[in-house]
Amino acid sequence: MPSTPTGELHEVGVDELFFSTTDDKGVIQRANDVFVRLSHFDASSLSDAPHNLVRHPAMPAAAFRVMWDTLKAGQPFAAYVRNLAATGSEYRVFATITPLRAGGYLSVRSRPMRPDLEQTAYSLYEQVLDLEHATAANGASRRQVAEQGATRLVGLLSESGLESYESFQNLALPAEVASREEASSGLPQRPDATGPLAQALSAVHALSAGLDSWMSRLEELSDLDQSLRRASKRLGRAVGTGTINEQTVSTLDRSDAQVATLAQLLDLWLQMQALVTPQVARLQQTLAQMETNVGRTRFRIALARLHASMTATFLAELIDAAQGPQEQAGGTSQDTILTQGAVNDLGQALQEGVEDLAAQAASYRDLAQRTSEAVSQVERLLTVPHQLLELWTSSPRASDPTLADSARSLTRAASTALSDSERILSDLAGLAHQCAATSGSGSTGTELLELVTQVGDAVAATAPQDR
Repeated sequence: MPSTPTGELHEVGVDELFFSTTDDKGVIQRANDVFVRLSHFDASSLSDAPHNLVRHPAMPAAAFRVMWDTLKAGQPFAAYVRNLAATGSEYRVFATITPLRAGGYLSVRSRPMRPDLEQTAYSLYEQVLDLEHATAANGASRRQVAEQGATRLVGLLSESGLESYESFQNLALPAEVASREEASSGLPQRPDATGPLAQALSAVHALSAGLDSWMSRLEELSDLDQSLRRASKRLGRAVGTGTINEQTVSTLDRSDAQVATLAQLLDLWLQMQALVTPQVARLQQTLAQMETNVGRTRFRIALARLHASMTATFLAELIDAAQGPQEQAGGTSQDTILTQGAVNDLGQALQEGVEDLAAQAASYRDLAQRTSEAVSQVERLLTVPHQLLELWTSSPRASDPTLADSARSLTRAASTALSDSERILSDLAGLAHQCAATSGSGSTGTELLELVTQVGDAVAATAPQDR
């Protein structure tokens, strides 16, 4: 293992996807050709070695602390990573690490395709690394260094407008996957291949198409969610304590019969405000949860698409190996760790990813239903005040020139609040209906899980056995 980097850099190709699986402690169990080649280690050196074998000293401990905290919570992790090859040269990747329910982790790496996000990450790493070096120099333990670095990393993200590291990875992974797919030659195809492996590859292509469709529907939901949030904020302003509040209403001369009628109606409006304001706040909270759900679902879809691409690439490797001279002679490759277990790990990650997507979709449908109910509740609360205020604002008394200035001013404010809230509620009801309809349409994940099962069944009889 090199002690210092040489400063040389070798790039990862757009279509050079590679993966490895580790046990719960991060010890490498399996990998594919590309990892062996890019790391400049031989296969035997990688097998049963700790994955930090390729750790670059420019990577802060904070990044790995956040990674392990995320993985131990059962959630996938994504990050920009600088790796150190056996020869001392560097290769940079966008890495995802996914916990497998049966134990261990699957890591898939690809070429970074978003220089803006990559440079943001490395800039943060440099600042965190400076802190870590200073903390270590003051006698802190490795654990303390990592903890303080992680706190600093999250703080820097917050300063840039991101609530958490999860917010950053939810932004980065979909952007990376979309950019890579746009620049890539596409999923590998082997049109002349026959047999179970070819069938498995075909199923992965169908799975990828299904995920694309899911992402398209999610983008529509994201647009609707943003429209709902904007409308809910407008509603909050329309029914909030603006011009019509206890102070302004208290200035009305209730000894005047006409003004007294208006004052009573505005008293009712103020009572309505006290009831509606918490409902609007709950609506906005639900919409914030929907936004979080959309972000996490977008991340999960991107991760599943990446895993589908990795599985297709690996299946193509297996098809090529089965047709190569080594396999025809009955030999085995010494440069890769190709096992049936690796195929199972990829299939397991795909299956669990689709199951997680289905759970996210079910959660979104529940939130969409709650949104519709919240909008309906606000409409019901506003019905009577709306009707009474409308009777006043449309009556001759409201435009009586002898009406006191304060009463005329509040009449205009009431008329504006009435028309604005009615229009916004109509918009909200329509958007909520679209959300419920869109979230209830399309894939529930069942057909995608069937495709994953086809991949596993097809490979089971033909994949290489563990060596």
